[in-house]
Amino acid sequence: MQILEYPFIWEWCRVHGAELDERDDATVRLRDDPGLVHRAQLVFAPHGPSGYEPAVASAILDALGGWTECLLWVTGWGVWPSSEDWPRYYALRARHGQRLSIDVAPGHLATPADAAEFSDLLLQVLEQGWDAVLLPAHDVRVLPLRVAISHDGWAEVHAAEPVELAVAGL
Repeated sequence: MQILEYPFIWEWCRVHGAELDERDDATVRLRDDPGLVHRAQLVFAPHGPSGYEPAVASAILDALGGWTECLLWVTGWGVWPSSEDWPRYYALRARHGQRLSIDVAPGHLATPADAAEFSDLLLQVLEQGWDAVLLPAHDVRVLPLRVAISHDGWAEVHAAEPVELAVAGL
């Protein structure tokens, strides 16, 4: 897995066809894709950690389908500081020789060979109450699907075709 700084995230998005919205205040965000008309939302932790996070991480990975690389871009943190386990997160980054902070390098680019570690990273995002977006790609093009994760305890798939996002008991 590669850890990416902002300019590399933006370049990956441009090369793979994910449009960016570059605002006047120098912030860059992923632009909404009007072709992703189908939504599937899963509310799993509206009042804090619920214990459903491992099952939700698995459901999200299943919803992504087949990809050759996937960008997990953490877009927000610090909302629920009591849920954040920074030593665990930075231990994951250290395994890749990465010492930059999440403020500087919030991107995580995985291939199928990184599946176990990518799953752990996704679980950390859910458990720590962070905002993130996942962009799967195949053959250097983003797939017509993306996942938004909110610090408010929900995940939502936006896709061109109907997709299921479900966990038993939720």
